[in-house]
Order: sequence, then C-alpha cells, then structure tokens
Amino acid sequence: MLFIIRQTHDYATCHAHNEEKLQKTQSAVQGLADKGVKLHAMYNNRLEHTAYMVIESDTMEAIDEAFDGVLELGHWEITPVVQRFPTQN
Repeated sequence: MLFIIRQTHDYATCHAHNEEKLQKTQSAVQGLADKGVKLHAMYNNRLEHTAYMVIESDTMEAIDEAFDGVLELGHWEITPVVQRFPTQN
C-alpha cells in the first residue's frame, strides 16, 4: 500500500542546523527498508519547514515502528493513497 507523508515542524524543531536531529532523521530514513518500508521519493521545502515522502508498506505498524524515533521532531501526517492512472515516465 502507498502512503504520502507530510512532516512539518517549526524553527525551534528544525533539523537543518541541529546535527543530532539531522542524524536521527537520516538514520530513520536510511533504516526504512529494514523495517519493511520502501521509500519511493522524498522532497523538502526548507523555507516552509516541510518534508514530503512517498512510501510503500504492507502495514501501518511497520511505518509506526520505522518513524518511532523521530516522532517528536514535528507533526506527521501519514495518508494512504492509491494510484488511479498510470504515470508516463
């Protein structure tokens, strides 16, 4: 099943200039496959303190486990989606 994640945070919880938070986030993203979650794409808008991910997982439990260590770093919206029409690549 596909999911779109929208992660937002404010200046106080920004990862960009905080090495500890940046490392936690990078570790979570790099460890997704180990938790049964496939990352299809990741995009950021630094000016809006927003990140977007397209992921795939068989269960919400796998997603919950994969992002458990970074939940306090902002607000996470995880929305299941379906592909209605094939893309042209």
